[in-house]
Amino acid sequence: MLDAGYDIVVLDNLSNSSEDSISRIKKITGNNFLFYKADLRDVAVLNAIFEEEHIDAVIHFAGLKAVGESVTIPLKYYDNNIGGTLVLC
Repeated sequence: MLDAGYDIVVLDNLSNSSEDSISRIKKITGNNFLFYKADLRDVAVLNAIFEEEHIDAVIHFAGLKAVGESVTIPLKYYDNNIGGTLVLC
């Protein structure tokens, strides 16, 4: 998207990453995109971002995906993956 000239806004709670990853992406791409450290399930934050930014499209990568862990703690996965998607919609 950056190569195509789009401005992007990133939202991530960094539950399985770090701000270093965001810094590295900015350095590699040479683009200083907006980054919000927040949880997708936080309705107030999400509403504020959509009110503040001009967002035309969304790509949602905020799902948890470890199969073994999802069997062990399915409610965490349900809350994150389904709950997050519902808030976004």
